[in-house]
Amino acid sequence: MNNHRSTPIYCATVFYPNKEGIFFDFELYAHTLIPEYVKILGNNVLKFEVRKGLATPGAPSPGFICIANVWVTSAEAFGASMADPEMKILMQKISAFTEIQPIRQFDQVIAP
Repeated sequence: MNNHRSTPIYCATVFYPNKEGIFFDFELYAHTLIPEYVKILGNNVLKFEVRKGLATPGAPSPGFICIANVWVTSAEAFGASMADPEMKILMQKISAFTEIQPIRQFDQVIAP
């Protein structure tokens, strides 16, 4: 099996650490804020997903209450989108909707 990609794919990930007593509006985040984010990124987006951390019975609470992934084809286009004035406004809305300080990461996907 050949996992080598002829063109790179990148993934922007946002992790929201799980904290006791903090409210996270999944409906707003998953159905309004992330779709707005994807719209600004435009045709660069391959796919996106938002995941809700759940406790496994008998195990500790999940480390993250929410994880969002957005797969894109161009790191350069992603960077340019982040400088878009619409993105700056959206980032303010995203920052204001929860008290949780997110952890952001940008990766190159090296295997499916």
